[in-house]
Amino acid sequence: MKIGIPRALLYFNYYPFWKTFFEELNHETVLSSKTTNRVLDMGVKSCVDDACLPVKLFHGHVMDLIGKADRIFIPRLISVEPGEYICPKFIGLPEMVKNSVPNLPELIVIDFNAHRNAEREYDGCKAVGKALGAGLKQINGALEKAKSAQREYENRLLQGYNPLKLLDQGAAEAQRIPGKGSGKGRIALIGHPYLLYDQHINMNICSKLEKRGYQPLFPENIGKDSIDAACAGLPKKLFWSYGQRLLGSGLHMLERGMVSGIVFISSFGCGIDSFIGELLQRFNHRSFKVPYTTITLDEHSGQAGFDTRLEAFTDMLEWRRVDGCHIPSYGQNVHTCQSPF
Repeated sequence: MKIGIPRALLYFNYYPFWKTFFEELNHETVLSSKTTNRVLDMGVKSCVDDACLPVKLFHGHVMDLIGKADRIFIPRLISVEPGEYICPKFIGLPEMVKNSVPNLPELIVIDFNAHRNAEREYDGCKAVGKALGAGLKQINGALEKAKSAQREYENRLLQGYNPLKLLDQGAAEAQRIPGKGSGKGRIALIGHPYLLYDQHINMNICSKLEKRGYQPLFPENIGKDSIDAACAGLPKKLFWSYGQRLLGSGLHMLERGMVSGIVFISSFGCGIDSFIGELLQRFNHRSFKVPYTTITLDEHSGQAGFDTRLEAFTDMLEWRRVDGCHIPSYGQNVHTCQSPF
C-alpha cells in the first residue's frame, strides 16, 4: 500500500521516523511535491480563512497527494515533551482536513502525546500498526528502527548540518554549516521548521544569505540541554515546546557569541511567534545588541519586498562591521561603543 506523507508542517522534523516506521511495516511511502504556487493556492482555497499560512499550506500538500497514494498520513501532534504542548492547530489538523478537502482517500491518523509520559507518545503508532495488519513483534521492531533513524537525523543536526540539505540530499552529500570565522559570519534563522525549510514560502532565504557570504544557523543545530539551560532564567516555564525551542536556541546563540545577526521568521497570525519574537528581541536589546530583524510571512508575501528587507539587513551588518564603533555623540547614551565583530 502507498502511504502519502505531506511535505509540510513537522515533516521537516519527523520525516525519518515516519518513513522508516511505515516502510518497516512493508508499506511504500510517497511524498507530496515540493511547495509551488499551485500547491499553496490549493491550500488557501480549501482551508478556513483564519488559519495560519503553514496550516493552509498543509491542506495544499494533502490535495497534491490525492491520486498518488492509497492513504494519506496526518499526524495528530498533541505533545512531544512531558509537561509541554504544541500549537492547538496540530491537534485538530485531521478534522480540519477531513472537513475542508473533498475526495480524500482514507486517512491514517497517529496520535503523538508525550504530555504525561514520554513512552506513551508511541501508543498511537502501535494502534495504527495493528489497524494496518501488523503483529506486535513487527510493530515493536518498526518502532525501534524508526527511533534509531530519528536519533541519527537529530544527531547530524547537532553536528551542524543544514536540515534542508540533509533531507533533500542525504548525509553523504549534505555539508556541515561552516564555523563562525568562515565567510562574512553566521546569521541565526529563528523560526518554526515549516517556515525555515520550505524554500518556496521563505523565498529561498538560505541560498540568498549564502550568496551574500553568510551562513545560516538554525534552532535544530542547538541541543535540548543547551536550550533548557538558556531558558532556565525565565521567571516562568514555557509550556509551548516549539516556543521554548525558538527562544532557547536564540538565547544560546547570543550568549555564546555564535552569530553576527538574527533573522526571526514568523507566520502572520501565529500567537506563539507574537510573544516569542518579542521576548527574544528584548533580551537581545538589553544584553547583546546584535543586529536583529523580523520577517513575517503569509500567502501574500512577495519576492521583491522580501529581498529588499533581507538586503537592507545584510547591508546593515556590513556597515556595522566597518563602522560599528563610530557612534555620534547624541547616540552614545543609548548604545555602547563596542563592536561585537
